[in-house]
Amino acid sequence: MPANLFGLNVIGQIALLNEGKPLEAFDQYFAPDGVMYANGKIFARDASEGRRKQEPYINSATSISGSIVDLIMSEEKEICAFRNRSTFVAPDRKKHQIDGVCWQRWFAGKVVEERYFDGDEMQKMLNIGILTSPEKIA
Repeated sequence: MPANLFGLNVIGQIALLNEGKPLEAFDQYFAPDGVMYANGKIFARDASEGRRKQEPYINSATSISGSIVDLIMSEEKEICAFRNRSTFVAPDRKKHQIDGVCWQRWFAGKVVEERYFDGDEMQKMLNIGILTSPEKIA
């Protein structure tokens, strides 16, 4: 079990994600000035933009089943990576499977940079070892 603030906060974030509470995890652990990337492109320049873009999709789900796997942390560099295999049910009752890798840099107990990869970009990141040595991506 991690003994420092970074490790404890990562574990807290993962617990909320696994409970199907992504907005709660975002609100609690994402820094106000944190930046988000999706497959190498800017997704959001700060937390308010990130929440505004994600909230409609998350709130429209009739259920979310969190499944975060393959968590790895570099406590000394405050970097973590994990695979998101969560599922959600859309308003049309169709079940959707998420399959992506999330890489995060933390500072002072908050995520200050998040890089999300899916599809071919995820495969590239897996091939270079994002889930064995997340500090390689830094």
